[in-house]
Amino acid sequence: MSTFYAYCRVADDIVDEPGPSEAEKRQQLLHLRSEIKSCYEGTPSTELGFELQEIIREYLIPPQPFFDLLDGVEMDLVKRRYATFEELSLYCYRVASAVGLVSIEIFGFSHPQSKEYAVALGMAFQLTNILRDVQHDLEKYDRIYLPQTELNAFGVTETDLRSGEISPAKARLFRLQHFRATHYFHKASRLLPPVDRPGFIAAELMTEVYYRLLNKIQKRDFNILSTPVRLNKLQKMWAVGVASKKGAAINRHPRPKPKHIAVWGAGFAGISAATHLVRAGHTVDLYESRSYLGGRAHSFTDVKTGLTFDNGQHIFMGCYHSCLELFDMLGITDKLALRDTMEVPFLSPGGRMERLKSSNLPAPFHLAGALLNYGELSWKDRFAIARLGLALRLGQKPAARQTVTEWFKQHGQTPNSIRSLWEPFCVAALNEPCQHASALLLYETLRRSLFGTKADAAIYISRVGLSELFQPELQLFLNATGSRLKLNEGIRSVQWDGTRISSFESSSQANIQADAYVSALPWMTLKTLLPEEEKLTRDLASIGSSPIISLHIICDCPITDEPFVGLLDSQLHWIFDRSAHLPESERQNFMYALVISAATPVMEMKQDEFVRFMWSEVNRFFPHTRSGQILRHIVYKSKDATFAARPETEAHRPGPRSPWKNLFLTGDWTRTGLPGTLEGAVWSGQEVVNAIDQAGMD
Repeated sequence: MSTFYAYCRVADDIVDEPGPSEAEKRQQLLHLRSEIKSCYEGTPSTELGFELQEIIREYLIPPQPFFDLLDGVEMDLVKRRYATFEELSLYCYRVASAVGLVSIEIFGFSHPQSKEYAVALGMAFQLTNILRDVQHDLEKYDRIYLPQTELNAFGVTETDLRSGEISPAKARLFRLQHFRATHYFHKASRLLPPVDRPGFIAAELMTEVYYRLLNKIQKRDFNILSTPVRLNKLQKMWAVGVASKKGAAINRHPRPKPKHIAVWGAGFAGISAATHLVRAGHTVDLYESRSYLGGRAHSFTDVKTGLTFDNGQHIFMGCYHSCLELFDMLGITDKLALRDTMEVPFLSPGGRMERLKSSNLPAPFHLAGALLNYGELSWKDRFAIARLGLALRLGQKPAARQTVTEWFKQHGQTPNSIRSLWEPFCVAALNEPCQHASALLLYETLRRSLFGTKADAAIYISRVGLSELFQPELQLFLNATGSRLKLNEGIRSVQWDGTRISSFESSSQANIQADAYVSALPWMTLKTLLPEEEKLTRDLASIGSSPIISLHIICDCPITDEPFVGLLDSQLHWIFDRSAHLPESERQNFMYALVISAATPVMEMKQDEFVRFMWSEVNRFFPHTRSGQILRHIVYKSKDATFAARPETEAHRPGPRSPWKNLFLTGDWTRTGLPGTLEGAVWSGQEVVNAIDQAGMD
């Protein structure tokens, strides 16, 4: 290995030596190329050549990787910019993967898959080096090893890279490089055959060191331009120790090979599944029947006004850990507006505004402050709520078949505490009224949010339409690893072969095959693709739906100066101020989203009747609007907004495994332990990675 690395160093130094001209460097590379050829002919002329000839003969190393390395370093003479990752990947293969291919010949291997391991690991190492040395490579050699298409996508210029200051655009660019390198590390881990692992100890130790370096870059929030990122000696020694323990664990439980996986549906669950699968080393094709992302939580553009609306207003909370992790992975957290403490204003018909606002005290006392200052509650109500809170803290779960109303009765909740706190929360979180909703699902929601940490109660609202939240980042991240997003490609039919899916048909192609298939489709859509006689099909048919209606209005008067407000004692539950989304030409007007959850009682109203009813409710709570008028409106009815979060539904919610070995399920409606929330959808997508690994299928 010392001899081989001496050859690598000689080749690298030829190109990077500051003195000789380009022509002289080319001549030196040509001489080195000739010396390699002579090693195979038995006529080397230098000391290094004789040493190389010895290891070539001893380990029967093929010549091509030696020449590939020379082709790679020669690229540094003529190519200082890379238009696409396809161009850059060729460079990475030549200067890094080729090194790995020679190394495994010296280490010794028996399984042909080890060559794929060497290629993937070489890519991971080189991509980590590139990310670490962005400014060094630019300042010293005038080289940029980042694809120009990706710089352009994030709006980063060469001048920006020369600056030592980090910016949101540069952080997003570097985050993409981090994601790609992580993909190759995991891919390599999956490709290493257990039979060859004992001989590759050195490579695995280097893997741990480089992987920790990559994650240190992430922990620095990608601030890599002002100060170089390195591991000190202690950190390297620690990495070596960790690698030894990891190796023993992996020998006992080797990871399945990387797969080509088709994910059906680009809602939050499908996006989560695709992103986590790619990060874990797989290759994914993500199919979506529509031209936009989001699934049942999407945005749309009104043809008449050109304005973008969400089909239903969604908020995220600090307890949405899986969502926030996904947003951070894709670098889109800055598209969210944050209230770092819980603050929810409620308005009663008498015009009194009360705020459920947590205090600055540590949990659980932050909630006590909220209850004390919430004027809708009496002391009797507060004591009842505290009693329920204690039951949650003690882990006293409700029975599986209990409704929320039955559970509240068991724990002595007062009618007014239900009216002013629990009913609004239950309808918002479960999209079901207390009398029908599953107590077990509300228990889990309350445990994580109101009765969690102070940070868990924080509120996030998307600054952009829900379909814009993931774009263009999702497509860039998928493309960065050879995966693809296929919009306007619905799933028409599935072909079955006993216990497996053999292929499927999309809107434009038949007989599409993959190693595994992940359905992130809504339950009512998936049901139509499954064989009728299957139990899963019957279970899906037993899952009911609960609707949400949103009325988007542009009016000539302000309704409220709050970002959002809840209405008590009304069928209209929430009003969200979306006026900031109006174009400059319409800033004299105001735009709001009026939302009714658990909307079954008003679903059959005619549109004109419904709009009049909603505006009359606005007038009732905000009398100053009676002189105003709605200029334009859009009614969006989502009949299947969520699954019916009722006790009887739980038995029919499936896990991630299906009756077919290569089909896996994800979605908020699967067995997440949560109601139909975006957090449940994203968590289920994350869990699919584990389900596929546990299934093996190799």
